[in-house]
Amino acid sequence: MPYLEFDSSLRVGNRLMDQEHEMLIGYINQLQNVIEHEADGNAIKQVVRGLVEYSRTHFFVEEELMKAYDYPEIGFHLKAHVGFRDSANALVRDLDMGDEIDLRQMLAFLTEWLTTHILSVDAKLADFLRDKQLA
Repeated sequence: MPYLEFDSSLRVGNRLMDQEHEMLIGYINQLQNVIEHEADGNAIKQVVRGLVEYSRTHFFVEEELMKAYDYPEIGFHLKAHVGFRDSANALVRDLDMGDEIDLRQMLAFLTEWLTTHILSVDAKLADFLRDKQLA
């Protein structure tokens, strides 16, 4: 059973964004799986790196949409992305350096950040795009 289910409660109604969010949730579930099965550090690093890399792709897509359609809340949305990137990069750096990390706390942070971001920040962008008839 997945740690986090990508269901209608996390859908924002934009096909592309929903597909990408589902991929991100998949990484969260992979991370939970490797933590639960006490996989070695390399497996954890691989999943975290995958999540971070895919989030960069996802953020790029959203940021290009916001620019292309003059999204009025672009500044706030970009700050959220930068904040996540900074935290995620620090996490990868700490993992690479072999620092001791509370894996469950890391999972909780990533889950909370992603779900909150989808339900509030991304949902507003999806509504804006829908109004532009870009669902």
